[in-house]
Amino acid sequence: MRVLYDHHAFSLQDVGGITRYFSELLDHAAPAVQCQLPLVLSNNLYLRDRRHTSHLAIRPQWLAEKAWRASSQINQWAAGRALRRGDFDVFHPTLNDTDYFLPLLVGRPYVVTVHDLIPFLYPQYYANAAREVATRVISQATRIIAVSENTRADLLRLLPVVPERVHVVPHGRTAVAPASTALPVPEHYLLYTGTRHYYKNFSCLLTALASLRPRHPRLHLVCAGGGPFTADEQQRLLELGLADRVRQLGPVSDQQLARLYHDALAFVFPSHYEGFGLPILEAFAQGCPVVLSQASCFPEVAREAALYFDPHRPDELAAQLDRLVADAELRQHLRRAGELRSQDFTWRHTAALTHRVYQAAREVSVFA
Repeated sequence: MRVLYDHHAFSLQDVGGITRYFSELLDHAAPAVQCQLPLVLSNNLYLRDRRHTSHLAIRPQWLAEKAWRASSQINQWAAGRALRRGDFDVFHPTLNDTDYFLPLLVGRPYVVTVHDLIPFLYPQYYANAAREVATRVISQATRIIAVSENTRADLLRLLPVVPERVHVVPHGRTAVAPASTALPVPEHYLLYTGTRHYYKNFSCLLTALASLRPRHPRLHLVCAGGGPFTADEQQRLLELGLADRVRQLGPVSDQQLARLYHDALAFVFPSHYEGFGLPILEAFAQGCPVVLSQASCFPEVAREAALYFDPHRPDELAAQLDRLVADAELRQHLRRAGELRSQDFTWRHTAALTHRVYQAAREVSVFA
């Protein structure tokens, strides 16, 4: 079977969960599956070995930030050329926010992956046009992959899709060796990763941390990624007396992030909603205790291997963190439970299930 992927996510992301997902699908493709990724210019770190495309050139670092638009246009030209050539059985776009490929498929089957329904659940933060494009792309797909049962339920509730066309295929965990040298962070810290805006519920974590300060004066919070603190965030830290207790790190490598997980007292994920929550598996893989909001897909992914709290109740989060910081046996129990749970998620299994979806899409096309 011949599967054609498009460039879109790899044109936009140097690193990130979506390109991690597609690069793992490429890495774990079965011998009977031939993968094509028409990509000309990209800085994506997961493709540095250039195994998946014969034309990839690393976009020069000296190019201005806006140059990604030019490289994206070049990559889209290459993708369009591959679509017109037609030597593929199934097409799998890497993002669902563009429909340039629909007129070029000429009846060929395509599969989309729905990572989350955030633009539909939080429409105030997204343009109507983006939701319209995503609805069109997802609803017309031959087969749809949802990354969790929770995402599948949201998909069936919010978009006009047929249940029989939606398949649940969870993510896998990536084994990364921690960096040998620790980053300059405090000895006793909680870890938060990624962006902090909107539904991420970062303020709940700050409020909980402030209430813990009298009992745990040595406890810090380290934030990896997500960009520098905004002026509003800095003001909030001052108001809570946390300016000297919260540290934001810039971009970190996979190895550095693994070390941060490995050395943290706990990883905290207070978000109101995620489609899957890949950082949970990252933490599990490094033996890091996990504290999660009782929301969306989190209980489905982590099960009993995490502590939970109501995302609307900072006091519940503070109580769970208090337990965790004070109880070394509890931390050790969660480390073992997380490592065991992480074994249920492998990219090889993800790829195998995805290939079944490709086959189902192909058969629909053959017998249509």
